[in-house]
Amino acid sequence: MTSYKELLKQGRQDLIWKKYCGYLDLSLQEFMGIQNRLLMEQIDLLKESKLGKHFLQDHHISTPHDFRRLVPLTTYEDYVPFLMERDESNLPRGKYYWARTSGRSGKYPCKWVPYSQRIYDKLADVVISAMIQASCKERGDVRMESGDVVLLATAPRPYTSGYISYATHEYADVHFVPPLEEAEMMEYGERVEKGFRQAMHTGLDIFFGLALILGKMGERFASGAGGMKLTKDLLKPRTIVRLLGGFLKARLQHRPLLPKDIWKLKGIMTGGMDTDIYREKLEYYWGKKPLEGYACTEGGMVAMQTWHLKGMVFFPECNFYEFIPYAEVLKNKTNSTYQPKTVTLDQVKPGIYEVVFTNLLGGALLRYRIGDLINFTIMSDDEISVNLPHFDFYSRTDDLIDIGTMVKLTEGDIWMAIEKSGLAYVDWTAKKEIEKEGSLLHIYIEPQPQEQKNAEQARLTVCQTLAALNEEFSNTIKILGNQILKISYLPQGAFDEYIQGQREAGADLAHLKPPHMQPKDTVLTKLKGSA
Repeated sequence: MTSYKELLKQGRQDLIWKKYCGYLDLSLQEFMGIQNRLLMEQIDLLKESKLGKHFLQDHHISTPHDFRRLVPLTTYEDYVPFLMERDESNLPRGKYYWARTSGRSGKYPCKWVPYSQRIYDKLADVVISAMIQASCKERGDVRMESGDVVLLATAPRPYTSGYISYATHEYADVHFVPPLEEAEMMEYGERVEKGFRQAMHTGLDIFFGLALILGKMGERFASGAGGMKLTKDLLKPRTIVRLLGGFLKARLQHRPLLPKDIWKLKGIMTGGMDTDIYREKLEYYWGKKPLEGYACTEGGMVAMQTWHLKGMVFFPECNFYEFIPYAEVLKNKTNSTYQPKTVTLDQVKPGIYEVVFTNLLGGALLRYRIGDLINFTIMSDDEISVNLPHFDFYSRTDDLIDIGTMVKLTEGDIWMAIEKSGLAYVDWTAKKEIEKEGSLLHIYIEPQPQEQKNAEQARLTVCQTLAALNEEFSNTIKILGNQILKISYLPQGAFDEYIQGQREAGADLAHLKPPHMQPKDTVLTKLKGSA
């Protein structure tokens, strides 16, 4: 099949859209047809491997229904004997790349997940699809060009994002800043900083990374910092012209210099809970709304928001998807021996589900519970004729904070309340705590030096904002009072010192920052002890 690079050279935008974004034209029945066909191919691949024989046993599996009925749901603990040593003799024949992510304390130090060559190739396809959608304005609109500059503010190999970047570099005609080989030798912050500095010279077309990074860079510009110091390496004719043009544009509009004055991004691709939090800010700073993607080490890049911003849509060829209705999730939490029932994509309805997937294309994980909750919002987007279910990320299954059994708060709920309260803050973490009066939500915030509110004033402001955003919380404080929310200020530099301590202790990238939800007492002790 003709490559993306070749299609670009030929100017065949019609074929590019069909190849990389054509899944959006599928009916739900056609989508499931692809899912079922690839699942049966995957079962045939696994049958002759040690890992496959263990999970499939001697069951006669002739249909996807047989597979779901006979093969139990799994977690990573089930795969430790087969994957932790990266022994490819346990897997179907073929070439594999090993992706790493964080493990579980006391059980396994990390997770290793094998990517087959076909999965690696597909990673490039779905990222190209994501870039096309992030930059388009309507169906069939392909704005990507040969030599487009991409700043990838994500982790390097052996993390999934690192493999995504290399696969994209190999198959797409784009230019990364900094160059990938150079970037892998840098600390994360250094890599991002140098990427933006190089982009002053090269220009910037696509950003792929955390919304937080773009938000912070926008804040630096708006505060008058200009984003970065004008060192010798920036004093180049092209850079000077870019800066002067940006200053003139900002001056004419009587506002500070912003990133959108210097770069005209075609697309922004982000992932994580912070996308919605920063969406309006990013449009103001960068002149473009971000599109949210859903990716994980165990499943690769799983889904992408459409250009219409109604929600994310699953890619059909990466994984076979099942979903546990939230009522079944709760049954399983009450009784750990209970096997929750699942539905497939053609059976979901609007509401909350836990994601279960089986790797396709020669992967290793079967009926895998990743621990993510998603919320199906609409079953189709008729305005742009996408007839597939759309969803938003809801929460990790273990990150929900319930107060008085009447309200369940996600990371997004709390983060949005803090953001919209107008507090000047560095970062935060939240925990459900039990006191004499009962359970409460305790938010620990590191304020910026210019923040004028004390902790009690911040508590009242955040409580009011959270009540306005979350009806359940509003109803709960009417019954239990606003004392169910407590805010404590952490000392200046608490998060930076924590991150530095983790880095010195050799923690991997996933464990450098404290979690926003339900941190361990040891984490809170370190944060509080930074005074």
